[in-house]
Amino acid sequence: MKITFKHCRITAAIMISLSLSSCARFDTRMQANGSFEYQQTELTTPYKTGNYSNHEARNNFDIPELTAEQKKVGFQGVDVDVRPPTQLIPVLDGVLLEPTKNGATKVWFNAFSQNDDMQEKVWQLIDTFLHNKNVAIVKRDENHLQTGTLIDKYTFGSALNKNTILKESSYNLTVEQQQDGYSVGLLVDVLSYSEKNEDKDLKLKLVGSTKQDIELRFVNDLLNFAYNLKESEQLAANDNQPLSIKLGFDDNHQSAWIVDNEFLDTWRKLPALFKLLSFSIVEQDKNLGYFLLDFKQPDSDYWAENNLQPFELDNAEYFVQLGELTGGTTSITWLDEDKKPLPDQKVTEIYLSITEQVRGVLIENNKQTKEF
Repeated sequence: MKITFKHCRITAAIMISLSLSSCARFDTRMQANGSFEYQQTELTTPYKTGNYSNHEARNNFDIPELTAEQKKVGFQGVDVDVRPPTQLIPVLDGVLLEPTKNGATKVWFNAFSQNDDMQEKVWQLIDTFLHNKNVAIVKRDENHLQTGTLIDKYTFGSALNKNTILKESSYNLTVEQQQDGYSVGLLVDVLSYSEKNEDKDLKLKLVGSTKQDIELRFVNDLLNFAYNLKESEQLAANDNQPLSIKLGFDDNHQSAWIVDNEFLDTWRKLPALFKLLSFSIVEQDKNLGYFLLDFKQPDSDYWAENNLQPFELDNAEYFVQLGELTGGTTSITWLDEDKKPLPDQKVTEIYLSITEQVRGVLIENNKQTKEF
């Protein structure tokens, strides 16, 4: 009973610690630490030194009164947002932020090729981004676009202390092209913005640094979307590239296919090749690096229709074992259902069947990614 009680106390202490460690809510993370009682503090009467000199007096801690402009722009006490200013995150090459005297948010997209139509690319990115966000277009002309309402919803924290943030905003976007045609400027002007934490409105004013922070967050979201789009297109292009396969030996000196690709890339592309060769996948384990395949001998017309060289193989199950070799290459070893290596002649026959297919039909689609 003593041991059980001790374990219960430890468990309770851990749960309390976890609960307390996650008590910082989203709105309080925006606020400065400590008490705000200084707002009720009254100035005392000046200290009198009598006949002594006041020459050594300091005014280092004299807090000046807020100007009319400062009162218009900012807040006091708990309403002050102490989060650091938003910075441009240039995840795409050639994107620069232009400092402006009037505080406007303007970024430049620079081309790296004379054949790039940067204005068309920027507009295409904006249209794709807004379409992905299900945002309507209110007004549009050759150089300007006014968006409808963008809605972003985020959830922070754990089940014990979860915050839901809802942001709604709209923008006016202007695209300017320089005379050389190699640089395009995007001017972002936020028209409306609201932010709620658990249905509670957060105080803000669309002026000064607050306004620019909101506009820069929009630009960062746009660039992040472009980066992910570019990355997915590159992955699709890589998937369309054929596997470069040759005959060789694995680390155990067994006859094998040697693929001039890394393990993960080879693993991802092999299922399409197996299907083409009339193999179906029964089981697979990436951690152990093997496929269990079932082969069904197709009719004679199948080989000709798919430009394959026919090979003879019993209708049975086969193991394909992958191995990582030095230099970023991958070995593919063919085994029978008892995990015994297939004869070298049979491994060669299957290889000769797919060689022309890999180099001919499963070719790269020349799908290019967007560059800025």
